Amino acid sequence: MVKKIDATKDLRRFSIPHRDSENWQKLYDERTSVERCNSRLKEYLTSNDIHVQGIEKVTTYLYINAIILLASALALKKASIEKKQAA
Repeated sequence: MVKKIDATKDLRRFSIPHRDSENWQKLYDERTSVERCNSRLKEYLTSNDIHVQGIEKVTTYLYINAIILLASALALKKASIEKKQAA
């Protein structure tokens, strides 16, 4: 016997996409990577201690921090490639 339930009625019990499906795993992987980036922004780039006021200034400050995070990741990637080529 199958009982059909509208998944949009109780999102805490029935997730879309269903748990342990391929689409759910992809979304979960994206979420964990975003959380790692947020953690790095807070820990290393002082996104927790913002000393500016106003939504425009805060947005600009966080965009600059995100650019710095991306630039450092690219520099580390380039350094690892050069190290592999030298070896």
